[in-house]
Amino acid sequence: MVPCTKSGFSLIEVVVALALFAMASVVLTSSFVNALLAREHGQSNDLRHADIRAVRMQLLLEPNLDDAEDGDRYDTLNNGTANWEASIEPTNVIDLFEVQLQIEFSDPQEQQEASHSETLYLLRPTWSKSDERSSLLQDKKDDLRSSRDFDRF
Repeated sequence: MVPCTKSGFSLIEVVVALALFAMASVVLTSSFVNALLAREHGQSNDLRHADIRAVRMQLLLEPNLDDAEDGDRYDTLNNGTANWEASIEPTNVIDLFEVQLQIEFSDPQEQQEASHSETLYLLRPTWSKSDERSSLLQDKKDDLRSSRDFDRF
């Protein structure tokens, strides 16, 4: 008689291999789902930023200071209607304005706030006036003259 040699895997080895395969597939599946969720969240943020840029452009295109401060309504592509208003203050720098922009979205996307506010510094916007520029320039010239001692020469 020929001795019987058994070749193959034992039941324990098969169970251990299946357990390792199951753990690896769980890790790979969860990382794939996380990547998909991150991509979706990134696209949602891109759409919101596009709408904010569009509202910002409406502010920049406004030719009148009072109308720019009163704000307006703008129908966005992704977040419903945006109601915006601005608080505009001139700075000590000629033709530089500090603008506080507030935006309220009527239908924000999931997990995003309905309001957005930001501070902008605008140089020579459409509502800057040349007479203000002249008076500011004259004030700066006067300050320079008073700070220098021309009597020494």
